[in-house]
Parts: sequence; C-alpha cells; structure tokens
Amino acid sequence: MLLAAPALAAVGRSFPEASFIGVGQPRLWRLLAGTLPLVAVWDSSEALWAGLYQDYGDLAPRLVERLAGVGLALVFGPGERPAFLARLREGGVAQAVWVPSFPQGGIDHVVTLQTRRLQELGIRETPIPVHLRLNTGSKVEVGVNPEDRVLAIAPGSGRPAKNWPLSRYYEVSRALAWEAGLKVVWLAGPAEEALVPYIQGLAAAQEQVVWVQEPLERVARLLARTQVYLGGDSGITHLAAAAGAHRVVALYGPTDPRVWAPLGEQVTVLTPPGDPGPGRSLADLPAAAVLEEVRRFL
Repeated sequence: MLLAAPALAAVGRSFPEASFIGVGQPRLWRLLAGTLPLVAVWDSSEALWAGLYQDYGDLAPRLVERLAGVGLALVFGPGERPAFLARLREGGVAQAVWVPSFPQGGIDHVVTLQTRRLQELGIRETPIPVHLRLNTGSKVEVGVNPEDRVLAIAPGSGRPAKNWPLSRYYEVSRALAWEAGLKVVWLAGPAEEALVPYIQGLAAAQEQVVWVQEPLERVARLLARTQVYLGGDSGITHLAAAAGAHRVVALYGPTDPRVWAPLGEQVTVLTPPGDPGPGRSLADLPAAAVLEEVRRFL
C-alpha cells in the first residue's frame, strides 16, 4: 500500500478533478485517507468480487452496479493478469490497467518501475515520496507523554530472516535511552506475536513501553513525532518514513534496499557486509555500527 502511494498521488496530480475509490483492506486504506481524494473504500474480502477471478459467467448485478461510472482501475500486482483486467472492463470500467508491485528482476526500486509504467500510460507526473496527512488532533499517548523524545523500535517483519537479533535492538535502545534521554517504544504487530513476551521482559527491565497491535492510525501518529525510528524491512518501516519520523534507520540484510527501502531524505539504510541475497545475514551487522550512525545525527 505505502509503496504504491507515490504512484497513486502522481495519478491524483494528473487528474485533479478525479475522486479515488480504494479496494482492499479498509484498515490500510484509512492511512491514505488524508493524502488521496478518497471518497470510498471497498472491502476486497467481500464475496461480491469473486466473479472477477473467473474467466466466464455473468458478473453479479451488484458488482456491475458498483463498477458503473468508474473511469480508470489501477490494478497493482506482481504480474499482469489480462483476464482479470478484461473482467473489470466487462463489468463497466472504462479502462483497466496493471501497475507492477514487485520487481521483475534487476535492482530498480519498485517506485521506479511504477514511474515507468505510468509514463507508458501517458501520465507524466513523477512519483515522489509521500508524506501522510494524519489527524494529529487525536491522542497517541499509551505510556508516552507529549514532551517525550521518542525512539520507536519495530523488531519484526513477515519473515524471520529479515529481522535483526532482538538482543541488538535492546543494546541500542538501552544506550540511546541513557545517552539521549529517549523514551523507547517497542511496536509489535501480528508478525511479532511470538516475540512479544521477550520484548515485554526487556522493556520492563528498563521502564520502556510496548505497543502490541495498536491501530495503524495511532501508530502512524506516534511515528510522526518520533525522534528516531529503528526497524528492518517491514511495512512499519515504510510507515515511519511516510508518517514523517525525524530519522528512520532501516536495517536490510537478505533483501535488497535498492528495490525495497523506503524513500525520503530522512531515511538511512544500514546493511551488513556482502551482497544482497539469501546469504547475507543481519546477524553480521553489529550494534556498534547502528549506534555510531544514530549518534552521528542525533
């Protein structure tokens, strides 16, 4: 979702009179509610959409009614699915096109791939990093005071191989909390469920705060006021950059940051020695290297 945001915003600038309808998970689309001209969000888990994935048969009248009047459907995915696009057009969408969400080899960033695709479609606006417009009037405090300078840490991801050792995060958090007076907030979502007991044990020893499966809008508001964010190749790292954390330190090991790293002048990417790929391990990135980098700009 966040990797697609620059392309979506570029389309919005190209068609300033247009309105957007998001199709997918409503809890994710809500993050972009203030950034894009969203007038509706349709839940992609509804059975209503099943007909689009079939190559034959009539589409449900309710689906045809819903799609009526849609001028352009942008379908983000790893590969083009002509049959799916054809079914959208059959349902009444004037134009349905594919936009890549995954590299087809090479080292081009995903946003670069999407820029090329938009240019092929005649859209000349260049995608640029998106800064989310958040409802900052709502409280974000769960163990955090307004005057606190925050160090936010998201130690997990969807794949354990992409995670820096938990002990290293703890070593860095303890040092920075002591040296710079930072309030440490650990962020844990569904992917970190197994780590939560360990994180809570580490945090309790140092009077640190743990947020477990907080709503993404609340997490985004916290990240927007965060002094330093530290995390790996995960959606929360991209959220930290888009929300406007003062400094984002992204740790990349087996995955290639040239393809997947968040964009933005405040983003610093650190990697262990070696070329990107399954053989490169974040366990080879010492805590001292991360501390040195954070101290340099803190």
